[in-house]
Amino acid sequence: MKIKVVIAGGTGFVGQGIIQLLSPEKFEIHSLSRHNYVSLPTDKTIYHRVDLSNSSELQHIIADADWVIDAVGILLPNPIKGITYRNSSYAPAKHLINQLIRQTNTNFLFVSANSGPFFMKPYLNAKRAVERLMKQSLPGRAYIVYPGIIYDKTRLSSFIPGILLSHLVKVPYFKKLRPISRQSFSLEIQRILNGQHSHLEEKI
Repeated sequence: MKIKVVIAGGTGFVGQGIIQLLSPEKFEIHSLSRHNYVSLPTDKTIYHRVDLSNSSELQHIIADADWVIDAVGILLPNPIKGITYRNSSYAPAKHLINQLIRQTNTNFLFVSANSGPFFMKPYLNAKRAVERLMKQSLPGRAYIVYPGIIYDKTRLSSFIPGILLSHLVKVPYFKKLRPISRQSFSLEIQRILNGQHSHLEEKI
């Protein structure tokens, strides 16, 4: 029987990296997004346009999931558009967690962050708030990974800083920024889904 994995934010940069690595022969993959997504014919992922605040719509998809992965979030807020860490990072996670409280057989995996520069403190505060909520609400089923900047050559805005930082990880400050390629990150997620431990589950 396949492992059912539901990825909130599955059409984003991180979510797509995970999807591309997971074998459709072993995993039944569902993606949740606010927008319609046109996938390639070879992509076996089932894409859902979902409002995470709609509990009945969300429950229908995740009811029998083995894993729910939260890869939703923003790097920087946009006050002009009303995009905040509260409504775009914390709230989506809270909606997912509230639904999973009713399901005792579903694990929740949250993509958090290891560290960041001083001006990213509000970003990290939102991540830590989700961590506290999930540990309290889903004891024994809450999994957290702590990557730093996730980079890939398909996105130069992440690739160039990621490569530069990866050459500076011997310096304590830069080590905490924990740069990791999108492929390596996705491999660590796959390890967790397969019941193995990942070094990303530990903060540095």
